[in-house]
Amino acid sequence: MTSFKLGIVEWACPLPGPYGLKLAKEAGLDGMELDFGDYEAGFPLSNPKIQQAYRECGEKFGMEFPSMALNALNKHGMNHPLDTYDGMIAVETIRKGIQAAHEMGIPVVQLPSFDNGEICSKTDFYNVCEKLKLACDLAAKYNITVATENVLSAEETLDMLEKVGRENLKIFFDTQNYYLDRGYAVPALLEKIHPYVEQVHIKDGFNGKISSALLGTGNVRLQETAEVIRRTSCTTWLLLENYYHVRPLRDREDNPFTILEQDVKIAKAMFGIGA
Repeated sequence: MTSFKLGIVEWACPLPGPYGLKLAKEAGLDGMELDFGDYEAGFPLSNPKIQQAYRECGEKFGMEFPSMALNALNKHGMNHPLDTYDGMIAVETIRKGIQAAHEMGIPVVQLPSFDNGEICSKTDFYNVCEKLKLACDLAAKYNITVATENVLSAEETLDMLEKVGRENLKIFFDTQNYYLDRGYAVPALLEKIHPYVEQVHIKDGFNGKISSALLGTGNVRLQETAEVIRRTSCTTWLLLENYYHVRPLRDREDNPFTILEQDVKIAKAMFGIGA
């Protein structure tokens, strides 16, 4: 049975940035998935000085970096053709993001497809597959895994893996997005694609709101999904993605770190971490 590690995504941490690693560690976490940053801001994590700040704090506070998310792809999506403004920025994001992950020793690069990057048509699907091939070929030089995060059905997911045809392409699974965006039964979907899952974002919610409930208290059948994760051992890293500093979760306590600590306790009990 897999011994799970519990982390958090940087954009859900009440204090993002290098010093946030200290507070995340104090909350009982083992690692943080970093955000590469926006194109408009020059991709901050491509800056050697900023990389060094994260590395120093990671070493000092005993925090790992299991993955890096190229969240800029939600604004400048891979679903756009190569010869468009967004398509060209998507390629630049991929190239620079993989290079930064290599420089920081981060083993997984996550490529999301949401918002302006959502896959809504066959053309979108083709364009995303095209860029995933590019990403995988670049990442293979550094022994980096590329993990696509989207809300495709199980059948569409398997089709994407086949069409891209790269061994270092995996799935970044999420415990709420599939239900929130498409109404899919998350536990059943995971049963079909679990051999290809690399890491998992864990969050919960209700009333159609993202990351809006403590783990296990929403309507996404998280307990059932957790049972599939535990039985299949499809991942080592579980990364919290509840938004503790955003309403409605922040209404529970004045201090968002108190809410985070509550979720950490729930997650550790749910997945048998430290038991």
